[in-house]
Amino acid sequence: MFWPQISGFVQNALQASLQIEKPLHTYSHEELYRSIYWMCWQGFQKRLYSDLTSVIERTLEALGNQLENDKQFDTWFSNFRQICVNHAKATEILGSVFAYLDKTYIQYTLRESLRDVLVDRFQRHITEKSEMRIIYTFNLVHDNPELVELNDVKDVLKAMYKINNIYLNPTLFQNLIEDIKIPSNFEDIRVRHTALETKYQLEKLKIEGWESGQSFQPKRSITMMNEGEERQEEFSAKRRQY
Repeated sequence: MFWPQISGFVQNALQASLQIEKPLHTYSHEELYRSIYWMCWQGFQKRLYSDLTSVIERTLEALGNQLENDKQFDTWFSNFRQICVNHAKATEILGSVFAYLDKTYIQYTLRESLRDVLVDRFQRHITEKSEMRIIYTFNLVHDNPELVELNDVKDVLKAMYKINNIYLNPTLFQNLIEDIKIPSNFEDIRVRHTALETKYQLEKLKIEGWESGQSFQPKRSITMMNEGEERQEEFSAKRRQY
């Protein structure tokens, strides 16, 4: 009886595009909370948790697949920014609406939290699938900040800081974000970033045609990385003209 409305709210909260037609404020968060409270008191915590995580899984998987299939840098980054910013907001909102289920079942029985679930699924379906693109984009901003709207980059950095800061670029974070204190695990972030940077460089070599144990064979790449390199060349040419 209550689940269709709850499910619709969760899907809406996780997809910014749906909020254009039906903003989140059109839902009664108090009514949703009471419905979840009632379901828990009726002994449906396990079923509610299972259905909730299924919706989260399916929704984020679909968003991740859309990102993965987008080969254009501009549209990919715009969508990635929107997903990051929205997920940071959704994590707080869903945590509030599902607070009773979270405290009495997810935390008490399962020894995790709804936030843990949302962060884990976001990392699995969004950031891990776009791992190399994220590193590439942050490098692009660092080397040629004129090529990307810095306010959009700041939005991404702040959102990732709220969700899971393991993909933060430490240099960009220090240079661009002034109103948030440096994370306590900043040195760990530096170490992970160095490892990701190394992985990125190896992937780039493979794209350019280098294969371990094989001779060099140039390949024509259709990835976003080559598109970005063309953008850098165009930008450099324009600067020379001036």
